[in-house]
Amino acid sequence: MEANSRPLMRIFDSTVCYQIPLFQRPYVWRREINWQPLWSDFERLLGLALGGEKLRPHFLGAVVMEQLRNDSGSAQIRQVIDGQQRFTSLQLLLIAIRDLCKGLGNERFYERFESLVSNRASMVDRAEEVFKLLPTNRDRKAYALVHGAGCPEVLLAQLQKQGEVLDREQGIAGAYLYFHAQVSEWLEALIEDRPFLGLEERLEALWAVVQKGLQLVVIDLGEDDESQVIFETLNARGTQLLPADLIKNFLFRRAQAEGDDIDLLYQAFWEEFDSKFWRKEIKQGREVRPRIDIFIRHFLTLAMRRDIRVGHIFNEYKNYVLYTADWRSGFISDAATASEHMALLKGYAEHFREFSNPAAGSRLAKFLHRLAVIDTSTIYPFLLLCSQQLRPNQQAEFDAILTVIESFLFRRMICGLTTKNYNRLFLDLIRHLEKVGAVTSKDVEQFLLSSDGESVRFPTDSEVKRALLDSPLYQWWPQYRVRAVLEALDGALGHAKSEAITLPTGLTIEHILPVKWGDHWPVPDELQQEPEKKMVFVEQRDRLKHTLGNLTLITGSLNPALSNSSWEIKKPELLKWSKLNLSRDLHDHNVWSEDEIIERGKALSGAARKLWPYPALAQDKL
Repeated sequence: MEANSRPLMRIFDSTVCYQIPLFQRPYVWRREINWQPLWSDFERLLGLALGGEKLRPHFLGAVVMEQLRNDSGSAQIRQVIDGQQRFTSLQLLLIAIRDLCKGLGNERFYERFESLVSNRASMVDRAEEVFKLLPTNRDRKAYALVHGAGCPEVLLAQLQKQGEVLDREQGIAGAYLYFHAQVSEWLEALIEDRPFLGLEERLEALWAVVQKGLQLVVIDLGEDDESQVIFETLNARGTQLLPADLIKNFLFRRAQAEGDDIDLLYQAFWEEFDSKFWRKEIKQGREVRPRIDIFIRHFLTLAMRRDIRVGHIFNEYKNYVLYTADWRSGFISDAATASEHMALLKGYAEHFREFSNPAAGSRLAKFLHRLAVIDTSTIYPFLLLCSQQLRPNQQAEFDAILTVIESFLFRRMICGLTTKNYNRLFLDLIRHLEKVGAVTSKDVEQFLLSSDGESVRFPTDSEVKRALLDSPLYQWWPQYRVRAVLEALDGALGHAKSEAITLPTGLTIEHILPVKWGDHWPVPDELQQEPEKKMVFVEQRDRLKHTLGNLTLITGSLNPALSNSSWEIKKPELLKWSKLNLSRDLHDHNVWSEDEIIERGKALSGAARKLWPYPALAQDKL
């Protein structure tokens, strides 16, 4: 390994093609956090150059290079192992300056800057080697457009013609347009600030900064240096690279060593993972991470049957690939080569992708919508297994498993039981199904029924009934959880002949007996003179008012005065704003008191027990 400080001009002036391996991440630098600081440094040096001051080298950081053999051409081929984001940005800045020189009609400086972004066609044998920089596959089309357009107007027209969406905050085209605008504004400002300066002097300042003011530390790897180890060392600790980026680099280097066509592999198995969909940050459970990292974590948890920590995703995946035999699974296909591991990831990713956008009205869509209120992500490895094993050929069995799991989770939530051991529980369930050799709803039921610890047991019908009748759920739960249960029950209460409807968003939870009931819902007269009995009555009413039997959903908030009014006034207003199945029975009540709350609670608890049934294998008899 050899490290040298080199000015920008020396790095780019020879006949060289710097290639960014396709297995590195795409160009991700952004305007505010990356381009602006780079331009600020450049502009400061321009000020020094115009003032006649000596330019001291401004270091832009380090890049790591690996020399490649190029038997078919005279251009040097060097892979950019680390520093590709900075390298790409610098080339886009130089292309922008080149195009401005052309637009200003200055052929001398145009040719100077052109020599830093392009190799002479007569000196190379492959068309792509004309570019001083060859980005990763995903960015090559955009980079070629920018390199060849010549000006922003032509570039924008070409992008529009090809139907490409322009993002001025990030991406290859966005960076070029930003730097072109900044250099153009700087040149125009000089005309006002220093009218005595001619065009040559202004362009000379640009050239001087590139020639003398900017330097990079270039680390050249020797034949005995292990580029993969160096790449991991530089990027695995505290940088913005995703674990998925390190995994991508690791797999494609193995594929290259195994003699595979990595361009074909990229198109077949990885190109989709570089899309915005997979790199978008999402919240799952308590974590907010890029979707691809969350997916790989769940896949690894399933494949290795152990809980994978977020910070260890790359090292664990590398361990899985290097020692696959140690983690052999009865459900997951054996993978020996890098291409087989990529195919495995892609196959499971198709299932995980559908979890993000399940078919409207499907059992999976209902399950995932309701799962959000449980606030746990530990079930996803198990869901991946079920989806991969059963869909699409055994959809009914898959749906039956969803019903069992949803019943288990919601019954435990209703009964106030802990979620803290769910990660261990679902890993044990995966191991159990491996021993059985099949994934069926019956085997899932048997496993859950056999778990009798307080942190894993399946609550019975009697426990669910007691919790729904007696527990002040509105006080105990966040409102989104209460709303989710009420919405689910509204669907369960729909008449078989009635049309299924999608509930509107923004429904409000309403207490039928008001929270502030004192003025219009008085304590019975016979208890007014008996303090102890009155206190018991008030305590019971204050508890019952927050139970499920006293709660409904309405499409808009009632005026507080109406909400706290007597039943005679509140009832028509409540029915006016609530057209749901939940409130259908309110038509039948001329009074609303503790007895009505309890009776309605019994009806709703019965609906809940049917919606989230106890397994038929051991039905609890009430």
